[in-house]
Order: sequence, then C-alpha cells, then structure tokens
Amino acid sequence: MATVAAGRPTAVAQDLASLPGVGPALRGRLAQLGIHTAADVLLHLPLRYEDRSRLVPIGALRAGQHALIRGRIEAAEVSQRRRRALLVSLADASGALTVRLFHFRPPQLQQLQPGRWLECYGEVRPGPARLEMVHPEYRLLAAGADEPLPAAALTAVYPSTAGLTQATLRRLVGAALARCEQVLPDVLPRSLREAEHLPDLAAALRGLHQPEASTALDARPAALHRLALEELLAHHLSLRQRRRQRQARRAPSLQASGALRERLLQSLPFAPTGAQRRVVDEVLVDLARPHPMLRLLQGDVGSGKTLVAALVALQAVEAGWQVAIMAPTELLAEQHFRNFCRWLPPLGVEPLWLAGRHGGKARDAILADIASGRAQVVVGTHALFQEQVRFARLGLVVIDEQHRFGVHQRLALRAKGDDGALSPHQLIMTATPIPRSLAMTFYADLDTSVIDELPPGRTPVHTLAVPRRRRDELLAAIVATCARGEQAYWVCPLIEESEALALSAASDTAEELAAALPQLRVGLVHGRLKSRDKERVMGAFQRRELDLLVATTVIEVGVDVPNATLMVIDHAERLGLAQ
Repeated sequence: MATVAAGRPTAVAQDLASLPGVGPALRGRLAQLGIHTAADVLLHLPLRYEDRSRLVPIGALRAGQHALIRGRIEAAEVSQRRRRALLVSLADASGALTVRLFHFRPPQLQQLQPGRWLECYGEVRPGPARLEMVHPEYRLLAAGADEPLPAAALTAVYPSTAGLTQATLRRLVGAALARCEQVLPDVLPRSLREAEHLPDLAAALRGLHQPEASTALDARPAALHRLALEELLAHHLSLRQRRRQRQARRAPSLQASGALRERLLQSLPFAPTGAQRRVVDEVLVDLARPHPMLRLLQGDVGSGKTLVAALVALQAVEAGWQVAIMAPTELLAEQHFRNFCRWLPPLGVEPLWLAGRHGGKARDAILADIASGRAQVVVGTHALFQEQVRFARLGLVVIDEQHRFGVHQRLALRAKGDDGALSPHQLIMTATPIPRSLAMTFYADLDTSVIDELPPGRTPVHTLAVPRRRRDELLAAIVATCARGEQAYWVCPLIEESEALALSAASDTAEELAAALPQLRVGLVHGRLKSRDKERVMGAFQRRELDLLVATTVIEVGVDVPNATLMVIDHAERLGLAQ
C-alpha cells in the first residue's frame, strides 16, 4: 500500500528500532511475518477480535465460550497427576472456576497467592470437577474487583509466529499508532474520501486495530474499504507506471502495404467475422507505432484467434521482421504449425517448428535458419526461449494461453528480440474469459482486445450440471452422441486414485467406461504419458479412430477437434476458471 510520502521520511517509514522494546530477537520474529518497519506494523491487520469490554459472572459461563472474568484466588497448588500443572481456584459471588497452567515458573506461583484478585480471558472448557480455563491471558488486579476495565475497545488477535505473543503485537501496534497517526500521509484526496464516505488513513487504521465495541460493526467495513481502495489504487498506478516505462522503449515500426494479408484473406474459404477484422485493425495500429505493443487478445475457443495471429504475423513478415509464436504444449504448438502450413506457404512464407523433441543436426539446422533470418515465422514451445535460440530480427512475439507461462519465461522470449535499442511487439492470447473489471485491475499495463463474435454456423454451448444419480442417463447421451458420428471427452481431475481425495481418477474411469460402453472406442491421455504417446492418442482422436477420450486437464489448452461435441467434466468444482 502506498502510504509513505516522498521526500523526508516520516515516522511511518522508520525502522522497527524506532519502536520501544524492539531488539534483535524480536526483530527476527517480526521479519518472519514480513514486518520490517513501523508501517508494516500498522498494516499487519487483525485476523479477528475478542470482546473484553464486559465481564461475565463465573456462574454464567458455558463450555466453549470465550469470556473475560474476574475472581478472587481461593487456592493455588501444583498438581503432579499425569501431567504437572499449576491449578488456581478462582471464585466470585456467582461461582468458581479452575485456571490450569501447564507451563509456569516459580515467580508465578509466588504471585498467585490466595486473597488476590485475578482477571482472565480465555476459552472455557469442561474439567474433571468443574469448568476450567487452560492458559488464559491474565493479569493481577492491584485495586481488586473494583479496578476499571482496560478499555471499551475490542481486543485484536493478529497473525503470529512462534515466540511472538499477542500482547507483544498489541504493544507494538499501540506504539506505532501513537507515533504515526498524526503524520501518516494520506494519498486519497479529501474530496474522494468525502464522496465515498471514507475515513482518513489514521482513523481507518485505529478503527481496525482498536475498534470501539459499540461501533465496531458499523465502522469496520468503511475502514476496510478505505485500505482496500488505496491498495487497489497503488496497484493500478504501479501498472500504469510500468506501461509508461514500456512506452518509453523503442520498437520496430511494422508498416507494410498489407499485400500478404489480403492474399491470405482471398485464399480462405470463409470470410473473417467483424470482430476478427476489428481486432486485426487494433493490432495493426499498435504495430505501426515505434513503441512496443503489449496487447491481450481474448476470444472463446473457436472464435478465430489463430487466424488473427496469422494475419498480424504477415504484417511483420512483410515489414522485414521475424515472428515467434509460442504455445505451452507440443500438441497445441503443432496444431498452430499445421494451420500456418496451410495458410502461409502459398504466400511464399515457410513456417518453421521448434520443439524440445528436435535434436542433433535437425535442431542445428533450425537454429541456423532462425539466427540467419531465413525462418520468418517460428512456431514452438518453451524451446523458443532457450539460450541457444538466436533471432536475427525478431519483431513480433505471439504467446498463446499466456497464463501457462511464468513471467520470466515470457520476458526471456521478449529478450530474444531486444538488442538494446529495439524491443519486439507482444500479442498475448487467451481463451479464458476475463471480466472487464478484472482486466482493468490485473492487466492495466496491457491493451485489451476481445473477439466477441463466433463464426457463422457455430452452435451455442449448453452447460448442464448433472447429479451422479443420473450417471446412466449421461452414459446414454454419450452413446447417442457417438452414434451420430460425433465424439466426446470425459475429463477427470486426477490421473490415479487418491486416498486423500475422494475423486474419480482418469485411469480407473477409462477402464470403467470401456467396460460399460463396449460399443465405443475409449482412449486415455494424461500428463504422465511420454510426449509421443500423448500425441499418438490425441492424433487417433483427431482422426476419429477413438469415440470417447478420457483425459486429465492436459487437454485444456485449445487442441482442435471440431468433431468432439460433448465434454463431461467429472468433479468440475476441482477445476479453476482458466481450466
């Protein structure tokens, strides 16, 4: 959260040593929680609260209750039964209770003398003879039963670590609040706070750390909203700053006549949709600029993202630059390669495929073609960003299913075309639906294009939730689908049966379905298969040599089998949105 003003450091930016009682040992424990400054202390928010604002008579206690009590010590003795413990008998006018301490020191036994008054907070538990509190937080009352309660505020309970007590955390928070609340810079303008009915930063922090018991339920949402808004604002501004830094870099201006694009469009047996044409135009505008494009292309499966990639790749090729197209799996990369092999060679552009399987002289020849610039369009997997791969003039990088790659992997591929003076343009494609609000939050440094129109003839997808008791009906629907000459998937979350999770496993499901549906040809594919075995099974499915394919999420990234019209997802609750 951006809460420290530029210029002279305020108390909030000071080291932990500025807080009383913080030595090397305590500093090390706080570091385990990510707390290094006074600001970190203030932003270490409570997990929950305990109401210690009112006393509960001992006679009114119930097992399982958390309560604040006061009582007079009737007796204190060390019990040696089974496990050594200090037992303290407390009583008030309504009843009596036992405080049990397993870990204690001799000075505690000397302090807890009969006749003194003790205040305890903890969980009430049933004991051998009566109710007990085991290791409650307690304090001796110098003024006896009439001593005022510590405060009317709720007591915060914080995330902690071994050796770091709640009392220590509360003390540090109190010291940080007392020192910082008057000088905490507030980055939100007063007009915005007033319009949103939000407290200032100091008031929000105090309301979260030390909420008044009478107003906690009303004030806490506004305080949380205040911090959340500032955190989102800081995140958004950091992404905008990153966008400005990217736009300050130089990129090749990929301007061309568009002759190759037009020839490809004329050769297609179909017309692109309006959404595809709109997205291509948006990308072409970016490519013509002398700054690196970073555009996210969203489109449902079958919406035509691959054609868009081919059209903008031809713009780069015609401008005299190379294009790298990266997919997360060899199956998907090969699918892209086959599509490009249909479209590009008639235009005089020979696509090249680089995958991990390539080795020896064949790999050396591929690397030589890439390094010399003879390879104009290179399709591949993670192999594309390996150190041995050198591009002569990389002008455009297209990354499919970008969520399957790490940030460093994407940066490594971009670096292939970064010669210190020019950076390549990037087009990132995904079939995962990303709501506009989420895209604005997490992808504010990206421009976004959406293919929101499916090609003519595409039937809408119907999604149904089917209970397990209707499994026989589901199997009948699969048989009927395959009888029409169509194919089906059955997706499982696991490869093999798990003792920890009561889920259907792909290997067992394939055996069960093969036995239950002997008239169908059932195949199995999962991530543990060798690449060539995986491709053999998927190839058989694509060639319609299999009717039903049982699979794990290895098939999640866009393998194109138009004849597969039914997909059963077992335990769909175990899969995320992207899957």
